[in-house]
Amino acid sequence: MQSTLTRLVLAFCNGSSTLQYLGSLTSVILLLSALLYKLLHVPVASPPRSGHSLPRLQLPGWKVTQLFFEKRFDFIKDGFKTTSSSIYQTSLFRHTAIVLSGNEGRKIFFKEKGLGLHDTFSIMMGSGAAQFDPHQVGGVVRRMASIQRSDNLQKLIPLILSECQRKMDAWGSEYILDPCSSLHEVTFQLVMRIASFDIANDPVLSARLKSLVDTIDSITNPYSTWLPWLPGPALFCKFFTSVQVYRIVQEAINTRKKSGIKRDDMLQQMIDDGDGTIQIFGCILGLSLAGSLTWLIMQISSDPTWSSNVQDEIRAFISTHTPSSASLSGNTLAQALSEIPLTAWESQTPNLDLCIRETLRTSQPYTAVRKNHGPDLTIGPYVIPSGSLVIYPFSDTALNPNYYPDPTRWDPSRGIEKETPFIGWGAGKHACKGQRLATLSMKLVVVYAMMRFDITMVDGQGKRINRLPLPEWNDSATCRPKEECGIKFVAK
Repeated sequence: MQSTLTRLVLAFCNGSSTLQYLGSLTSVILLLSALLYKLLHVPVASPPRSGHSLPRLQLPGWKVTQLFFEKRFDFIKDGFKTTSSSIYQTSLFRHTAIVLSGNEGRKIFFKEKGLGLHDTFSIMMGSGAAQFDPHQVGGVVRRMASIQRSDNLQKLIPLILSECQRKMDAWGSEYILDPCSSLHEVTFQLVMRIASFDIANDPVLSARLKSLVDTIDSITNPYSTWLPWLPGPALFCKFFTSVQVYRIVQEAINTRKKSGIKRDDMLQQMIDDGDGTIQIFGCILGLSLAGSLTWLIMQISSDPTWSSNVQDEIRAFISTHTPSSASLSGNTLAQALSEIPLTAWESQTPNLDLCIRETLRTSQPYTAVRKNHGPDLTIGPYVIPSGSLVIYPFSDTALNPNYYPDPTRWDPSRGIEKETPFIGWGAGKHACKGQRLATLSMKLVVVYAMMRFDITMVDGQGKRINRLPLPEWNDSATCRPKEECGIKFVAK
């Protein structure tokens, strides 16, 4: 059966005329089924087991699912307004879903061990084919902790800087990056350089891998979750594409082992520690820098005061550790920065730290979803039942004017006080497991770029601007700018 399915998938994705006809027919049947499902089926969420009845958002399940995918930020915000409550219940992916806000809601979401992540993937992907083994997910988490040991991070610094140099050498004396596309290609290549030297060093293979990953992301949509039990063309293509990604990772592992050549990258670290393909596959694809790095560069370069502050700090930082910093450029710059110890990178750039913190707050207000594996949780007079999905929008804290006056304004000078909550990397038991590597990577890219180039923001016509459009917070992956703009790099 598996080989037959594989042949069908290969034929379908390669354009077999018979299967194209069957695929078209299947698409029509799926569309009609989805329409009937939308018209006739309104999921009824299971009621709380005790306590007061939770305020309910009166929308059919199919509409909630559609809005959650397409307008997530607005949907969550409008839900609080519609229900006039800081907590409400709805139906999402045929599951009871509880949306939280407020101080108590935030503490529960980030504190409770019973709120698990691994089931959420399969629920949101809309198919049993996306099931994750919690032990494998746990292995990925443990591996990320191991990779971020100080000795391992020190080894990654030269890799990241060498990739920065290679990409920026290709820009020449002047270059304009599109933050919605070309910068994402740069960050993907940077992630690959951290993950696997062999993949990053093969531009054709790296480009193919990025295309496959983008395809998987684009296939996940609300329509695949309405009828998760009915396989269709999207599921077949998702399966086929995932197999190709898996094979690329497997081939990279086999090639490394056969060659006997050791590299200072994540792949080598995981092979040496005896990790299996699943853990390596998960760690490599789990790395992400695109959204936060894009906005960090844009926001620093669009603010003259903070651009000057950060550049002064960078020059002082480099001169402290590199006596001949005045003559550094290109390869000599990458080499000099590589020799600066990790402890200095992590503790001696306070202005850049503030910029990163403020960037995460304003441009990456994610909506986190976890499943309550039990027991039932109590919040005020309400009960969050075991088995339900629990949703918390980071914007409830990050864009809350009670904590951050004029919350959409990027201002790294905001006072950092203990009573002001910050959840840019998550918090508590559910903090981002890769934040140390991500922070280091962002610092290395920004420092290298600002030493080599004068960086400014330009509009769609290439004219300089000292302001930025707001992020599109409904774009949960990268929060792209709402208006057309570019990042202009001019060699110093």
